[in-house]
Amino acid sequence: MTATPPTVDDRPVVSPTGGGKPGRAGLLLAAALYLVLAIILWWNVWTGSPSGTMTCACTDAGRMVWYLDWVAYALRHGLNPLYSTWLFHPGGINLLDDTSVPALGVVLAPVTWLFGPVVSMNVAQTLLPALDALACFWLLRRWVDWSPAAWVGGLLFGFSAYLLTQLTYGWLNMTALFLFPVIVGLLDDLLVRQSRPAGRTGVLLGLVVVVQFFLSTEMLVVAALTSAVSLVLLVGHAAIGHRRELTKRLHHAVCALGVAAGVAVVLLAYPLWFFLFGPAHLGTVVWTTNVPGAIGNTWGTFWHTLDTNVFLGHALRETFGGYLGPTGPHPSYLGPGILLVTAVAFALAPKDRRLWFFGALAVVAALLSLQVGGTGGLTWAPWALLDHWPLLTEVVQGRFSAVVDLSLAIIVALAVDQMHRWLQPRGEPWAKSASAALATVACGPLIIVMAPTLPFTVQSIYVPGWFTAEAPRLDPTDVLAPYPFPTADSQAAIPWQAITGLSYKMAGGGGPAGTVDRAGAEEQGFSVLHAASLALSPPPDPNAENLTAVRRAFRQWGVTEVVVPVGSDLPAYLTGRSTAYGLGFYTATMGTAPRFSPLGGGAWVWNHTSLAAPPHPTTAEALQACTTGVSTVRDLARVPSCVLAHPPAAS
Repeated sequence: MTATPPTVDDRPVVSPTGGGKPGRAGLLLAAALYLVLAIILWWNVWTGSPSGTMTCACTDAGRMVWYLDWVAYALRHGLNPLYSTWLFHPGGINLLDDTSVPALGVVLAPVTWLFGPVVSMNVAQTLLPALDALACFWLLRRWVDWSPAAWVGGLLFGFSAYLLTQLTYGWLNMTALFLFPVIVGLLDDLLVRQSRPAGRTGVLLGLVVVVQFFLSTEMLVVAALTSAVSLVLLVGHAAIGHRRELTKRLHHAVCALGVAAGVAVVLLAYPLWFFLFGPAHLGTVVWTTNVPGAIGNTWGTFWHTLDTNVFLGHALRETFGGYLGPTGPHPSYLGPGILLVTAVAFALAPKDRRLWFFGALAVVAALLSLQVGGTGGLTWAPWALLDHWPLLTEVVQGRFSAVVDLSLAIIVALAVDQMHRWLQPRGEPWAKSASAALATVACGPLIIVMAPTLPFTVQSIYVPGWFTAEAPRLDPTDVLAPYPFPTADSQAAIPWQAITGLSYKMAGGGGPAGTVDRAGAEEQGFSVLHAASLALSPPPDPNAENLTAVRRAFRQWGVTEVVVPVGSDLPAYLTGRSTAYGLGFYTATMGTAPRFSPLGGGAWVWNHTSLAAPPHPTTAEALQACTTGVSTVRDLARVPSCVLAHPPAAS
């Protein structure tokens, strides 16, 4: 992140101009106001059913529910919270390679134990914007005299378009940014103020790095890169015009950074090995299922008032699931007000090196966030120089928008404070009003754009009745293959497992590990199941080769139960191509009719003894004839016999 010479002129000094400790009362008041705003965002959750509603128990949000539940489950049962075979059985899932947030899982474990993972998810999504804003407020109070100016800066960071849009997608790892301002403050102490012992500051910075590692390894890389940029900017400036000050601070800074590095290396030695080489390590892209270079910003995304990402918006939500509310601004949206006040800041204090520093950092971060691949990519963008480096190739460069937002939030707060300090000594009766007006100019456009999307839209969580009634009776020796089969594009069954208590293991899973090219030796079977569960392309041919591949995969994965829950009049992300299709496809795969379990509304189940029967290959036309136009339970019950009545298709 960054530190900067905190003076308003060219004289090198150690102590900053203005600001100070915010005091307990100031922190509590700011925290209360931020929390009220956060509750307003999630008003539909807290006035409804916190345990039964969320944006969507699907896609990444549903998988985040599973992550929170797994950490609590692992702590209670003495298991490794960073690794689980409850998904992708028997190989398992490396949670550090994925987008999990184990640090939040540990903190929220008591909530999960008492109220369930959905409540934990809603608590996290409510608290995170308030925590992010409060951390920025804490940072700013060291540089500004007027508390409202710091409060506005915290508001712009914690409730930015970037943070709010990530919240609607359920990306806790992208919204848990409260340590970013803390890193800035520690680097300011370490490199500029140097009023505390180097060892103490270094230990604190090392501990913060460790915690950030367990919040998001990807965002830690973003923080590390921008910290490196900050050091280059700061040292370069000092080397040009303030070499004496640079020499004076060098020993303290090197000692503190050395201590920080030592603490981080010691505490992260095993977790880092686990992340890079541990069980179920992916080996390639670890934070996304997309090509990272192709999902950065373009120049237009900083001005777009609507998020045009069709996957995360409305166009494909029936198939994939997702947020049902109004589409908000693009995550990198800034708004004209912030940019106007930034210009005012430089006009009010053109010699304030903090402004120049954070302005430069914002520009560099914006450049690093630009897309370098795919449609609209810029081949000259700076990320093209880094895109092929180890680990950096995994970063989604659009994440640098968080650093842009933090830098500009600091600049806006400095501008509002400077306006207040400029007018107040003159005895102007409207000093506070003018400063408040400047803050309103900064925040106004973003508020106008976000207002139609608030409070966030939530929906009732759907879990098939069989999973709530029967699944808790299972035990971890049971391995389920439900329909829709869990993959990166079909994740509904993942929160079902978490919400019902993680009482069984499951073949398949979602997230970066759930893509076809990561299925290993059983790639063909996984590919067939993926195509059978996702209604975006033609269904797989139910021929002998494909069905045998699925059966072979089931055996290798140790599947003991194959389950198709009853479901009708539900979106595709909950029922795949349809309950009838799933029933017919699995009948052909298993080669025998299932038993019907009426518990909780019902499900068709094949148990482990059914694996002895050979598959029953058929034709796509026959399978379609048996499954089209079927919706009632009585009609569905005839699907298996219809499929099995057709003579096996020739190989």
